[in-house]
Parts: sequence; structure tokens; C-alpha cells
Amino acid sequence: MSTQPTSLAPTMDVGSRELASAIRNRDITATEVAQRHLGRITAQNGSLNAIVHPASDVLERAAAADAALERGEQVGPLHGVPFTVKDTVAVAGLPATAGSAALAEYIPELTAPVVQRVLDAGGILLGKTNCSEFAVDTHAGNLLFGDTRNPLDTTRTPGGSSGGDSAAVCSGMASFGIGTDLGGSIRWPAHCTGTVSFRPTVGRLPGTGTLPYDTSVPVGPPNSGSFLHRYMTFGPIARTVADVELLADVMAGPDRHDPNAVPVRVPSSRDVELGALRVAWCDGEGTVPVRADVREAVVAAAEKLLGTVGSITQQRPPRLEEAAKLFIDMRDLEGLPEVARIVDAASVPITPGITSYLRSIDAKLAAMSGRHLLEENLALTARRDAVRAAVVAFMEHWHVLLLPVASVTAPVIGTTRVTIEGRDVPWGALGSSCRAISILSLPVVVVPCGVGEDGMPVGVQVVGRPFHDHEALAVAAALEGSPR
Repeated sequence: MSTQPTSLAPTMDVGSRELASAIRNRDITATEVAQRHLGRITAQNGSLNAIVHPASDVLERAAAADAALERGEQVGPLHGVPFTVKDTVAVAGLPATAGSAALAEYIPELTAPVVQRVLDAGGILLGKTNCSEFAVDTHAGNLLFGDTRNPLDTTRTPGGSSGGDSAAVCSGMASFGIGTDLGGSIRWPAHCTGTVSFRPTVGRLPGTGTLPYDTSVPVGPPNSGSFLHRYMTFGPIARTVADVELLADVMAGPDRHDPNAVPVRVPSSRDVELGALRVAWCDGEGTVPVRADVREAVVAAAEKLLGTVGSITQQRPPRLEEAAKLFIDMRDLEGLPEVARIVDAASVPITPGITSYLRSIDAKLAAMSGRHLLEENLALTARRDAVRAAVVAFMEHWHVLLLPVASVTAPVIGTTRVTIEGRDVPWGALGSSCRAISILSLPVVVVPCGVGEDGMPVGVQVVGRPFHDHEALAVAAALEGSPR
């Protein structure tokens, strides 16, 4: 058996599918793979601060994986592949702090179904990764663990809130990561680090086991009436489009807890006839300016598809410019009560931005009667549904949509505002194109499609129709240039 196969040098830089295949074919052992990843963690995690709760049984699990192969057992599609999980996600026996001192002592008794399915498929958990406190900011930093840094430039953010996973994958410390995405929390990190991420159609993956939830009881059903749980989904961050498709397939399917999870089987992207697809593209969601070099990456992506897809046009879906504000308005009308409950009970420091946001929301909601709140909620929901209907109708003709992930590339940590074409854009508005897609519950792949003027990667959102995830994945693979 070769211990230094040329196709796996260095091992940490190949995709998860390829790595799993090499382990199954005995080109390399799971133990060797684990040792190499642990070596990379030892060398880099001190400066990147991506993994905050390391698992203690990595080598034992790797040895067990090798023993299973020696016995000739049938193994899963991720057998021996090392991965990380965001610190908002429940894994039995490991802390789940959501980056907050308020949960510093919390250790779940149960594991989120999506993580358990990856473990059952043979994945080897390396540890939990850093995120913004309660996953409400677009940088993976908090008062409990400090800042996670971008492996491509340690002065810059790796994104957030799932920035710990993107930093771990980008640096080669992990083969893939499992994060969550409400308003862009796996897409923005992929854009910042030049990795690939996939937010499936909401409902394909069960949302059970992601904080914030009631930690006084074992992990229970996500609240199906909550804005957070209606629009958030798990999703993978990895190195290739093929990897994120495999990971989503492994994690998909209903569990007994999440009422929003549905038993929908999505075809393989390999079965998609690219020449039958019509693709539209636009340079943003329509309300926040996008820097020229980021726009150019979207144009280049569209041009790359010429002659591959059936047709391509520059056109923004009708009413898309309403979507990002609807996301903010609907979130603020509810006020993230799951976070507020934990913050109100906390006797430890909380990120000032979170407490100030919650206070402002409390003041706003206190001035509204119950009837007014109900009417406003119904009106916003009806408007959201109408906007979604308009966009989905557009996509019945233009099957896939390309648009930017964000207005800029990964900013320097501590940046609060950016000037774009003479307009002052606050940090929180840079990801408006992500929020616009989130509120529509559409599947979206982020694939790197260029380099910005500052040398940092530029990702493009490849958006599909509801439960046509395979079409978005197929177009993303074409942009990536990977064989199908």
C-alpha cells in the first residue's frame, strides 16, 4: 500500500469524494488521512482559530474505519473523511456554545440528525468550529473565543456566521464542514475563502438540533412558526460541487422532529441536460451597489456558460428588489425571540450589537398592539409569498439565476462600512443578495468564479427552482469546470 500516492499529495487539498474513494481503494488509510489533517490543525489552528472544540477520538475512529475495510465490510460514501461542524449544531458529548458565554457549559445529549447521517456514512468528526455569537453576524468572531481568520489573508474575515467551517476547509484542516444558513451564513463564508457551499431547498434537510433552542430539555423539534426555523437550513461547505451534492444527499430526508422536512428525492445533477437549461443573470438584487470587480466575476461566469446552456440573458427577476428588505422586516417583526430568551437569562457579557438590536426591537414591538402585530405579520407574509410567486414564475422560463454573493470580497476584520461607487454601505447590507434568495427558500450553490481587485476570491450564487437543486448544481459544476 502506498503511503504517499501522487494523486493525494497533499491529501487535504483533494475533494471529499476523491478522498473517500482513495480510502476505499486502499491507496491510503483512514488513519494516515486523520494524522495529516490533525497535523495541519496543529500547524494552523493557533493562528486561524477555526476549531474551538476538538474531538478527542479522531484516531480511534480512523483506526476503526481501517479495521472495517480490512474485514471487508460495506462502508458508507464518506468512509474515513474528516470533517467539522459549526458550534451552533448539537453533537452529543461535545460543547455547543453558539459562540456565547451564556452557553459555555452546555453539552448536548443528542446529535443533530444531519450530523448523525454523516457519521453513519463514515465521516470522522474533527471538532466544532467558531461562529458569530448565536450566528447573527457575518463574521465568525465572538467574546468567548475571539476572531476566526481567513487562511488566504489573516487580516480578513473568513465570513460568518459559519466562518469557522470555511476557514477549516480552505486551510486544509478539514475536508468539509457542516454549517447553517439563514441570511447567507454558508454562502458568504464560501465567497470569502474560495470554497463551495450549498444551501438546499428549505425542507430537504431536517433542521433539528441547531441552536438557539431550549437547552433545558433534550434536543426537540424546531419551532415551525419561527422565522429562524422557517428560513434557515443546514448546508455543507467543501471544495467541489460534487462534494456538496453528495453531502446534501447524505443529510437529506425527514426526521421524526422537524415538521418542515419533506420526503422529496432530488435527481442527480449528472442527469441534467445543460443544453436544455435557460439561464438568467443579474449584477445584484437591485437595492445595494456591488463593486465593479465582483460584478465582472458574474459577467465572466455568464460568458463561460455560452454554448453550454441552451440560452443566457441578463435579466433580473421581477420583484427581486423587494426580497432583501422583506427578509429584514419579517425578522425584525418577530425579533429573534429564541436568542432573546437566552440573552435575557444570561449573567455573562453578550456581544453589544446583539443586545442593542434586541433592545431596539423590544421598543419597536412594545409600541404595537397585538392586533397590529398580527396584521403586519400577515401583510408581510402575503407580500413575501407574492414576491416568491413572481420570481418562481420567472424561473419557469429562466431555470437558473446567477447573481453575486455579496457587494465586496472578504473585508478586513473590524470593517464596519464600505464605500461603493460613492455610496456608503454598512457592513450588514453587504450580503443583501444572499438575504433576497433566503426569503424565497430557493436552492443555491456558491462556486468561486474569479479573483477581485484585492486578490481575494469572488463567489457567484447559482440559484435554482424549488426542489430543482440538481439544475443549480449542474450549472455550478459547469462553472467550476469539473467533469460530470
